[in-house]
Amino acid sequence: MSKESISGGMIGMEKSAANRRRCPPESSSQKSSCFQIDTTSMKTNSEGPLYGETVQRKRGSQLQLLDLPKDILCSIISRLLLRDAIRTSILSSHWKYVWRDHTNLTFSCYTLKRGSFGCVVMGEHEFIATVDGVLLHSGTGVELLEFRHPLHNKHADHIDRWIQFAVVSKAKELILHLSNASRTSLSRNMPYELPAQRPQPYSFPCHMFGASEGSYLRCLQLSSVSLKLPVDFNGFPNLKKLIMVDVNITNEHVEYLLSKCSLLEFIEIACCRMLTTLRALRPLSRLEHLKVQDCIFVEQIEMKCGLTILEYSGLMVPLQFATTSTLRNVRIDLTSDTTALDYITKGFPSTLQHLEALNLRCNEHKRAISPVRPLKFIYLRHLRLELNIFGVNEHKKTDVLDYAYLLDCAPSLEKLELHMWMQCHHEIYHAGHGELRSLPLHQHTHLKSVYITGFFGHKDQVELALHILRSSIALKAMKIDSRVKIIPGGPYTSPAIYRTRHYLDGYMVATVFVQGADRNNVVEVTGAIQYSFAIIDGRARFCLISEPEF
Repeated sequence: MSKESISGGMIGMEKSAANRRRCPPESSSQKSSCFQIDTTSMKTNSEGPLYGETVQRKRGSQLQLLDLPKDILCSIISRLLLRDAIRTSILSSHWKYVWRDHTNLTFSCYTLKRGSFGCVVMGEHEFIATVDGVLLHSGTGVELLEFRHPLHNKHADHIDRWIQFAVVSKAKELILHLSNASRTSLSRNMPYELPAQRPQPYSFPCHMFGASEGSYLRCLQLSSVSLKLPVDFNGFPNLKKLIMVDVNITNEHVEYLLSKCSLLEFIEIACCRMLTTLRALRPLSRLEHLKVQDCIFVEQIEMKCGLTILEYSGLMVPLQFATTSTLRNVRIDLTSDTTALDYITKGFPSTLQHLEALNLRCNEHKRAISPVRPLKFIYLRHLRLELNIFGVNEHKKTDVLDYAYLLDCAPSLEKLELHMWMQCHHEIYHAGHGELRSLPLHQHTHLKSVYITGFFGHKDQVELALHILRSSIALKAMKIDSRVKIIPGGPYTSPAIYRTRHYLDGYMVATVFVQGADRNNVVEVTGAIQYSFAIIDGRARFCLISEPEF
């Protein structure tokens, strides 16, 4: 075929395409030859095959949501907020009662009332009246029933009716949160709040749950209530998840409750003032996750179970379990004054030979005493330390370099996080402090990721960072951030106490001494967003231009 015929054919195709693009608009009485889409019926005027199949539709046919099966429609409605689900009743007569099959009923200011600019205020009487009105017309197939509003024992008649509705509807999940305080505020204010300052809490009616009624419950969450179990309490034989926050309950009643819930898989107990001992002498063979937080008077925890995950926050107390061989993930936040290194090597973690992840937070007031015979955590892969380092008369007695010992303890460690809060005299490393110390290097073959925050450029911080950098032959990333990422407990601590000078000093020292010693390009230093270098009074100085981000 000649070049002339090919070019002529291409010109003809272009003209044909141009003619189709210039197809003039037709009047309502004319029929267009151009391909169109009928937006009314969403049907094309082409009757050709679509994806290999012949599609035939009747003109004007429309898909209606009500044509869906009822169970699918109810499932869709259940995914809406309760207030939005109720509003669907005004769409048409067919939608009037669909919302009654909403399986998840969550009652709170945010799900019942829409406020301006996110601000929602709902009084006690309005909340109670709204809940009563919804439950009066709601169906019985309820999966989740949740109440979140600050109510007390004076509202017991109303709350009792709601609990009775949960029993009759055979709800599987019941959440009763009768406080507007967050978990953080409860933890911080509990040591300073007197019982007389609080209204009498609502007494949870355990007697409503008989042998058959209690069997439907799978999850129970109670907050800011009182719990007293009757002598003939049948328990919750199928309960898998139990959460009690700010609950007035005694040691004996906790033990009795746990003995009646043999299938529990998750237990959380937090901010319970009356507890001094947490004990479960009957086996909880299915319990995998235990979380105990800020029960400030607890002195002992003893449970017959084999946990996989443990989270504890409070004083350093004896932790006794039937077996610790199954524990893989542990998070401990100690409010006592003890060094993390001492606790790891001599405390509870020293008994966990199969530990894979450890998150430990401690208050450091003195130097740790390293053991003569090193322990071995051969399965430990992830270690996160949060150290609140304090100094007496602004001079610290701790030595961060001591934590280099942990590299020998955990030969399989892959990820190390070290977050520091330095509440002590600020003095960055300089030549007057003498040469940097160095420890014997033992090659660590598994450590790949290191993250250090609160790096202010103190001498022992530099020494530890250099030891990790030189010992870890498989290291892929070491991030050093001069900003603080943790805040000690207490209402008066804030990152604002640090001046931008702290962050700039840490950034400068880490850049010069740590990043300068990096031969594999794995060190990243952050903390000062912008800075300039200048000679002032004959001395080289870094000047901060913009504030660091938190």
